[in-house]
Amino acid sequence: MFDNEEEKLTNYKKIYDNIPVPQELVDDAILAGFQRAKLAERWKPRNKGWKYCLTTVALLIIFFASIRLSPAFANYVTVIPGMEKVVELIRYDKGMMTAIEQDYYQKIGASDEKSGLKVTIDGVIADENGLEIFYTLQSQEKQKKLTVEEPKLESFDGNKVDFGTASFDTFHTSEKGQKSYSGRFEYFFEKPFKTKKLKLNLKVKGDKINGDYTIPFSLKKDIQAKKTYELDKTVTIEGQKITFLDATVYPLRVAVHVKMDSKNSKKLLEFEDLKLVDEHGETWNKISDGVTASNISEDEKVIYLQSNYFRKPKELYLVLNKIQAVDKDEASVVVDLEKKQILKQPKGNILSDVKVSENNLVFRVKTKKEFHFTPFGSIKDGNGKDVQSNSSTILYSDKGIVELGVTIPKLKEQKNPISLMLEFFPAWIEGDAKIKIK
Repeated sequence: MFDNEEEKLTNYKKIYDNIPVPQELVDDAILAGFQRAKLAERWKPRNKGWKYCLTTVALLIIFFASIRLSPAFANYVTVIPGMEKVVELIRYDKGMMTAIEQDYYQKIGASDEKSGLKVTIDGVIADENGLEIFYTLQSQEKQKKLTVEEPKLESFDGNKVDFGTASFDTFHTSEKGQKSYSGRFEYFFEKPFKTKKLKLNLKVKGDKINGDYTIPFSLKKDIQAKKTYELDKTVTIEGQKITFLDATVYPLRVAVHVKMDSKNSKKLLEFEDLKLVDEHGETWNKISDGVTASNISEDEKVIYLQSNYFRKPKELYLVLNKIQAVDKDEASVVVDLEKKQILKQPKGNILSDVKVSENNLVFRVKTKKEFHFTPFGSIKDGNGKDVQSNSSTILYSDKGIVELGVTIPKLKEQKNPISLMLEFFPAWIEGDAKIKIK
């Protein structure tokens, strides 16, 4: 896949996720969101339906182009039943697509069936750090909505499997109803993952379905070992120093460990265009769906890129040109709930017209560039106590973002004022950093 195609694909992916959905489904999605155990950065953009058609066409062209270009890939899709569903789920991840091409995907085919629904683990991609589980829900009757709840991974003897981060596809809908839905569970571990006999427990609910399912399965293929490159190289972008400590390449992803200088004047938020580039100019971008980063501390994080594990380039570089950043003393938005006023935000007054209604805090937003991120991370009340948030939303118009909202239970009962820490924001520093890995 060429660099320009990949960039277009990423943009199309952002637009694809902008599709408006009925309010009923949004409410259900919010409930399903409680089950997403993620420590990751994430964006939830929405947009106009006509772009959806364009997106679908573009993705299909690229999808079939990939099959046509690789005989091994085409063989997998045509020979193994159900493989096209797996490819559909990972088509934005170049590393996992390559893992399939290299026969690193493990077909499982284990299932549990009751209440008119069959739950099948189609297959997995595993390395010593993570496990991608691909599943299918097959119903005897058409279902407009199926929700997967409480997916729990255990070792075969019943012991809990500890994971550091996870991301789940749990909410499936179709306005016309359909008999089959596919999704994936993504687990990443803090210690090397060695258990090969596992058991997945989950609940599935729908209009006429409410069942518990248990599916034992085993990993049979050998796990490929990671490759770690020690870097310890510092770059400076607009006066802000960033040290790249190391990069670890797994079959599922590349983990880049970065540390910001504590003396930096700005808080560095999203490393938006960090990528790997080989000697031929081929690129591997950031993970765009799933766990995209893990924060170690205020000034230290691990950023995840798509994996080049199976390509083995002669030369490899980390390239970075653009970072979302705000002044450290402006790294939060403070709102007076009673007066409905923004007391503090980064310079530029991008947020305005704050509204406080029921459990929702809504801002009007104006940006010159497209911005597909929900800005807020942790939230604190007037006493500095942590406040939980259910969800974030973005509403778009043809001219850009209209409103940005965050849902906080019992909002009006919270101690005034509310402080929302920024994890993303439409303000950037730019430079030209290139670090040789090998």
